[in-house]
Amino acid sequence: MRFSLKRINENDSMVKFITSLLALFATLLVATSLQAAPTLTITSGDEKLVLDRSELETFPQTRIVTTSPYFEGSAEFTGPSLSRVLETFDLSGDIRIVLRALNDYRVDGNLRELLAMDPIVATRMDSQPMSVRDRGPFWLMLPLSDRPELDEQEFHRFMIWQLEAIVLD
Repeated sequence: MRFSLKRINENDSMVKFITSLLALFATLLVATSLQAAPTLTITSGDEKLVLDRSELETFPQTRIVTTSPYFEGSAEFTGPSLSRVLETFDLSGDIRIVLRALNDYRVDGNLRELLAMDPIVATRMDSQPMSVRDRGPFWLMLPLSDRPELDEQEFHRFMIWQLEAIVLD
């Protein structure tokens, strides 16, 4: 009888170990899924395009070195031009664009006027991917230093950080 009690205790320990191992695996699985790559969603009518950082970085990259009222000194931003990203859509005429941030901040304007400012969808600042804490993951950046006429409040409003969505009407 003593032998069978010992065997039951060993099985209980094994069950506890396997249960703990499964719980750890489930926790890691959930944690990994919560850290999904941030995306930028672009919609125009019924068309929808969802791009993550790696997909945005497959486009030809534009480099902007600029100063800004939103950070000290100058910084280098890289990312695709907004015009290149939007080439997927058949856009013509007078198009309204709405840019939306993670915190639901929104700005809207005329697409043609915005594209004339040469904006990029910056995915990196000083060669580093931007985190939400650092105004990322995506920041619509204007070349303020190269085009001083854009360094005005009426244009700064388009420099939306933590960009998550673009809607074209």
